[in-house]
Amino acid sequence: MKTRLFFVALAMCLAFVSCKKDEKDARDNYVGTYRVDEKMTVDGGIYLDNYNISITKSSANGTDIVINGLLGVPSISAVASVNGDSFTIPQQTFSDVGLSGSGRRNGNSLTIYILATITGSGQANFELSAMKL
Repeated sequence: MKTRLFFVALAMCLAFVSCKKDEKDARDNYVGTYRVDEKMTVDGGIYLDNYNISITKSSANGTDIVINGLLGVPSISAVASVNGDSFTIPQQTFSDVGLSGSGRRNGNSLTIYILATITGSGQANFELSAMKL
């Protein structure tokens, strides 16, 4: 009887463990290198640029990614918080540029909107379309 109960309990434990969901890190969908087409609007003018960015997982927070080379500036590594297929870039300052924004992932492409405030120069709006390489 004890042997039978042991095997029943063991079978139940195995069934419970095998039903456990595999939890995927949503940030995995973002990691990689992207080719960016940038449109900057400032003082009524529109300026276009192209460059690459890379995205890595933040080691500081389990929901954050780091966007390296944002706005085509190698020294800008902006932190963004991921929530499924969207992310938020909270206000951050790099030298004399403050920026914040949001973005959305659709398959292997990203759309990112950024408001940049340049000390003494005003504001610029950026719309980035990025495709994973």
